Amino acid sequence: MSSLAALTAAHDSASSAPDPERLAPGDVYDRSLRRPSAADAALNARKRRERARSASRMRKSHYKKLLWFKQPFPDNYTDEETFLDHLQLNPRLQPYEFWSLMADSTVIVQQMASVAIFCCCFVAIVQERVPPVTVVSWASLCTVLAWILWDYWMGQEEVEASETAALVARTDAEDVSSTSSAGSTTEPRGLAFTLSKDPGKKPGHAHNASVTSVTSMVSNLSEPPDSKLATGSMQPPDGQPPYVDPASLLSPRNQRRLATAKSALLIYAALLGLSPILKSLTRSTTSDSIWAISTWLLGMNLAFFDYGGGTGTHLPTSISTNSALMASTVLASRLPSTTHVFSLTLFSIEVFGLFPIFRRELRSRSWTGHLVLTIALIVGASGGIFVTLTGGGRGAWIAGVILGSVVTFIGMAICSLWLISLQKYKNEIHGPWDPARPIIRKRYD
Repeated sequence: MSSLAALTAAHDSASSAPDPERLAPGDVYDRSLRRPSAADAALNARKRRERARSASRMRKSHYKKLLWFKQPFPDNYTDEETFLDHLQLNPRLQPYEFWSLMADSTVIVQQMASVAIFCCCFVAIVQERVPPVTVVSWASLCTVLAWILWDYWMGQEEVEASETAALVARTDAEDVSSTSSAGSTTEPRGLAFTLSKDPGKKPGHAHNASVTSVTSMVSNLSEPPDSKLATGSMQPPDGQPPYVDPASLLSPRNQRRLATAKSALLIYAALLGLSPILKSLTRSTTSDSIWAISTWLLGMNLAFFDYGGGTGTHLPTSISTNSALMASTVLASRLPSTTHVFSLTLFSIEVFGLFPIFRRELRSRSWTGHLVLTIALIVGASGGIFVTLTGGGRGAWIAGVILGSVVTFIGMAICSLWLISLQKYKNEIHGPWDPARPIIRKRYD
């Protein structure tokens, strides 16, 4: 029993003794009130110095928006001082000018006048004021005259292209001759071989580019052109029309004329054959539906026309052309005879298919001619609309020309000024937050 009491007393004394690894709440409170030791103070001071040094280094260093090299900034750092320094407002803004907008609007006026003239001619044919043969005859005559002028322009282009090619060939020949003469002064003469003075070396080809180029030129000239065409080594130049046959006895210009004549005869014959079918195409459709459909189709022609097309555009936009031809087709189905249908359909092809090509070429060739054509179209459309609406004669036509010209000019001016006034609301912002745009060089010097 004495031994058991002794063990119990020893256990109680051990459990009551404080554990050095555990602290009482009072001990923690006492430790927080104690002053830090010298080691702790030195550590805190060193941390503060490092933090101040890094902050000063961050302020002194120049921030760059690059992630491929290490900077003393975090990845999501934003430099508030220089963030808006590279802000650009409308960097590529080109202020509009009144007269330049007036000149550009002539293309729209021409197309609208063409549609108006076509509608006036249709109404005149339906009301039997004008014979359909007269309309298509005058339109065909104007088309032939325009094609003659266009062919003259194409001939001028061919002459200029041949002169340019001859000048380039002459320059290349002079460069080759000068290079060959320079090479002959430094190397021994020979065709394409050179003999080495070292007896240990075997004779081989000379590394003279000029001699090789001259030899290749001589071989190409001595080879007949038929063999080049047979082997496919000589290809036709880029942009050459498919109807140009190099083996033909006719010149490319005469071949183009022949292809144009064939196309005209094909269209003429096709319309003659399809006129009876087109006449009865919409027999079961009411006239109100025909007028509504044709109005929408002509509106699509005006909406989808390629007003900014350059000289490289050989045909107008397909949607615009197809909608206009479809409108003429449904309108022609309301005419009384196949002659009327043939005349109106051919007239629509000339107005909506061929006339835009001539207008583009004329605009690129002569601004004066473009302006004269615009005035003529405005006069014809204004007079035709006034005569169609009033049913008058020459007096109504003159009044319509005056009134329509004034209204057209005022409308062009108002639209140009309105577009200029809208430009002040353009607000395109570029800054450092935009993704980088690579600069791609098309050629290297």
